[in-house]
Amino acid sequence: MANTDDTAVELILLPNMNILLDKQGIVRVTYLGGSVIDLEDKQQEKEAVWKITKGVKHPFLFSFESMVTVTKEAKEYSIAVEMEQPFLAIAILVDNFAYRLLADFYFRFYKPKVNYKVFKDEIKAVEWLLEEKVTYFQKVNAQSGKL
Repeated sequence: MANTDDTAVELILLPNMNILLDKQGIVRVTYLGGSVIDLEDKQQEKEAVWKITKGVKHPFLFSFESMVTVTKEAKEYSIAVEMEQPFLAIAILVDNFAYRLLADFYFRFYKPKVNYKVFKDEIKAVEWLLEEKVTYFQKVNAQSGKL
């Protein structure tokens, strides 16, 4: 994860994850090593995400430290509340082949409603999220007659 001293606008620390809003407007959710992410964690995450974004759509970068497990109930909850979340686009940062396979399988099976992509390289993930942000706001402005 990027150095929070330079980039943090706001940081929320939860027992099994950190949620950071950076200066580029990207919400970075880092699941902490050894955590089992369950339904309660995902409910806390949803509350924290709304607090940090104030309900405004933002690009999201999800990353996992080593040995993170997400329960079936947590995955199902995430899918059920996806459209209630302020997701503009989602990048998943994976640092090994096993996590990449899991992420690819998850997204093929559950098919998110927002643009998403899995990355091994954080710089490329951030670049893509910033491009998605520009595209999103161009569409919003065009629809409102500002372009």
